[in-house]
Amino acid sequence: MKETPIKNYIKYLFGVAILVFVLNKYDLKPWVLANDARDALAIFVFSIPNLVEAIVGTLIITGILFQTKDYFKARFGHIKDIYIHVLAVSMASIYVLMQELKFHNLGGNNIYDPYDVLASIVGLVFTFSMIQWVGFKKFND
Repeated sequence: MKETPIKNYIKYLFGVAILVFVLNKYDLKPWVLANDARDALAIFVFSIPNLVEAIVGTLIITGILFQTKDYFKARFGHIKDIYIHVLAVSMASIYVLMQELKFHNLGGNNIYDPYDVLASIVGLVFTFSMIQWVGFKKFND
């Protein structure tokens, strides 16, 4: 099966999001815990995983949907990119927000925090805006 051509900025965004997650987990979070930070920095650091989860989840789902559209071109080729973007962010939001609201616990030991919900929403809106504004695929058929 032919690979769907993805714009370079999507690849960079994905890589940077994963890098931020790793740096947060192994550098920032231990530092915040060791220094007993209880201000906006602590809230931000503890909410980064939710922001990254929303970004990465939306990008992965968007890629899967475009790959599916390309594979089944005869049946789904007429679907506009905006519908793919909306479906992807909707599916990601269902997973991310339902996890935060304790409908499921697939992400691990989760504690409800309104700042985590806010970070998830920011990640979803940011990613949707980026793929709408700049696009996802290198070229549209």
